[in-house]
Amino acid sequence: MAMDELQSAVTLGAAAAVVAAGLGWQLWRRRTFKPRVYRPNKAVSEDRRDERGAPIPNDTPSKDAVQKSDEVYAFEAVNVKRPTMLAVTAHEGDATAAELFIQRAYKIDREHWRELPVSEFEKRDLSCLFAYVNKLDWVPGSAFERHIYAVSFSPVLEEALKQGYHPRANATAADLQFCCIDENGKQLGEPMLMPDHAWGQTARVHALWCALNPADKPHELAGELFKEVETLKQHLEKLAPHVAALTLRTWQQRVDEIVDLAHDLRRLGPEEGAALERNARTDVIAANMRMEAKRIDDMVAERAKSVHTLEEADEALVHAIAFMHVRELIVRVLRICALMRVIGGDSFEREVHCANHVTSDIAQFTDVRPLLNAVQALAHTSFEDGAARALADSHVEKTGAVYRHSKELLETHDALIEELQQEAGRVQYEIDRCLLCQSRPRRYAVRVSDDGAIEKFFILDV
Repeated sequence: MAMDELQSAVTLGAAAAVVAAGLGWQLWRRRTFKPRVYRPNKAVSEDRRDERGAPIPNDTPSKDAVQKSDEVYAFEAVNVKRPTMLAVTAHEGDATAAELFIQRAYKIDREHWRELPVSEFEKRDLSCLFAYVNKLDWVPGSAFERHIYAVSFSPVLEEALKQGYHPRANATAADLQFCCIDENGKQLGEPMLMPDHAWGQTARVHALWCALNPADKPHELAGELFKEVETLKQHLEKLAPHVAALTLRTWQQRVDEIVDLAHDLRRLGPEEGAALERNARTDVIAANMRMEAKRIDDMVAERAKSVHTLEEADEALVHAIAFMHVRELIVRVLRICALMRVIGGDSFEREVHCANHVTSDIAQFTDVRPLLNAVQALAHTSFEDGAARALADSHVEKTGAVYRHSKELLETHDALIEELQQEAGRVQYEIDRCLLCQSRPRRYAVRVSDDGAIEKFFILDV
């Protein structure tokens, strides 16, 4: 009897001990530790100086490069990493075979991003590629943008896309996955599926390339080209009072041909076959313009030798005005031809060669100074050795008017050359910038809102 009571007491005590041990284990397992918050040391004052008076640099400048709040340090103490790059791949979980890379862009490039014209339908169709970009690591005050993301294609895939080839023309975004990459280039966690169910549409990476590819967009110099065409039309209207009707009609036909070529370039684009035919027509127009400039130079030299009377001097001034207007049209036509060859050029060397003509054509501007100098010399001769005393008042007045008008034309001539040189310098700068961008690898970016909606597409012009 006593033995039974002892066994019962031991059993109850053992059961109570087991229950207490289990309860203690659960409490210990669910305990909460307050994370250790790391706070950087205070920066060394920049006013510290050594014995020579030189400032002492900060021993740990990287710790104070970006000031972080206590909440940020508390989050980092948990050791949860955010990715710095997203790799879009069609091979399950294989970031090494990624086709597209997305990361935050640098703030230093902000002023060099040029917006690309992309429709709202294309933006909405490509939003699935940027569904998780807001999860990329970012700290306020860092060197990276908050809403602008740099987009890079795989070098092999980009070369294939430039040649018009894509291996999965009928694939959908459901075949793609996101792989998270940290700052050390290591993959984080498991890949994420792309939120898209558009069956039968063009592959999303290929569609993104079509939206960013500058070859499918208006050329950077297209606006400059049509601006020059409109300026040429305005100067053609000023030519009418100074030339014969037949000459004016000839120039109207030339300008119409230039306008037709410019619109043909915008309509057909830089296709190889059409470009070769268009370039041949452009070269013919440029050659005719240079022949016309040579003819005007010969006429100026010939007329300068035949100024002997006031009537001939007055007629020479009238022709000088016409020569200046026609030569200005020639310079502008040659500039338009150079722009069209750069836009639809068949080779990079040819584009650079045509771009150099923009400035060199100004140096060939018809110089009417010999003609005006001959008119002024005739006016001076009329007043030498007291010859003016024997002249009638009307003759003296006419001689003075001829001399005065020749000086005014000289000032107009110099001002016109200066204006053409300034315009040529501006156009040359735009062409050089465009050619430099063509010689470098293209860099693209996309602006995404906090809600994940695509706002703008960019290309870097630097």
